[in-house]
Amino acid sequence: MRLRFSVILFFAAIRFSGFAQPTETDKLISNLTFGSSLPEGICAGRAVVLYEASFNAVELQEAQKYFQQAGIDAVLYIDIDYVLSGMDPERSFSNYFSSRNIKFLILLQKAGKGFQITITRYNGTKDFVDNQHPSWKLEDTSLPSLLQAVYRFCISTQKKESLLINDVAERNYSLRFFRERDERFTADVRLVRIAIPRMGNDADDSQLTDFLKDHFPYKYELVDPALKDNELEEKGYRLVLRFVHTRGDVARDILGYDITQTAGSLLTTFMSAGEQKVKTIPSKKKIYKFYFKNTEYGNLFLGTRWDADETWQDALSNFVSLMRAELKL
Repeated sequence: MRLRFSVILFFAAIRFSGFAQPTETDKLISNLTFGSSLPEGICAGRAVVLYEASFNAVELQEAQKYFQQAGIDAVLYIDIDYVLSGMDPERSFSNYFSSRNIKFLILLQKAGKGFQITITRYNGTKDFVDNQHPSWKLEDTSLPSLLQAVYRFCISTQKKESLLINDVAERNYSLRFFRERDERFTADVRLVRIAIPRMGNDADDSQLTDFLKDHFPYKYELVDPALKDNELEEKGYRLVLRFVHTRGDVARDILGYDITQTAGSLLTTFMSAGEQKVKTIPSKKKIYKFYFKNTEYGNLFLGTRWDADETWQDALSNFVSLMRAELKL
């Protein structure tokens, strides 16, 4: 059964009717409670710097210079679009941070013509932060001025306990997000129970429910997005539908595609009137990419085409319609 053209029009209308949405970084910061003092122990525990992609290597190295002088042990710098890209990567990074004994997160942002730094305690979970620990932020139109202010706050209020601090902004890390991946669809969708996590708000959950009711005639149930793979398996779900939401080039890297083949634009495949068509989306643009994951083994089923899109509604429509066409479901 084909997707009805009216639904495709409905999803297209959603794409253009909305207004600018807060970024994942904004959502993370919105969970914080800010105070006038630096988090206690910032000069004694390890920190990870999460930076926006607009920062270049020179700016990150300048940040590391001031952190080293202040006694902040920033052991690693990571593009925040990797960290906040979806449920599975977030859990992977949370485990990685815990294994490296990370105590603090430092967020570097460019806000308009200025810069902002946010320092908070890492809470040891996939949510990364909470409002139980006082956080601190500062803005300035100049990055050197901002970093100098951080230095002054540190040396005047904190005891410097971290002595062996890297003088280079380290950006290399080894992290495997998934076990095995397969660029095909799985025919198991016809046979097993499928968990589909809720989106997390009433409007999106309502749209998801309507779409699945009309176009996903398999044994599925909407579930709590916080449930882990082993918890889903224990409840009898063999597959879970998940997605990443990040820049296209980052999504391809996380999902194991050959990033040497990632150009300035990516070809997205979608179905229209029963035929496969393609369109281009800049690789630096934020997209959604859906996939199935086996809850027992952790294997991914990505589909045979790159079907990512700018809204979750379009990305899900692409993924499901291509799957049904290919598997003749």
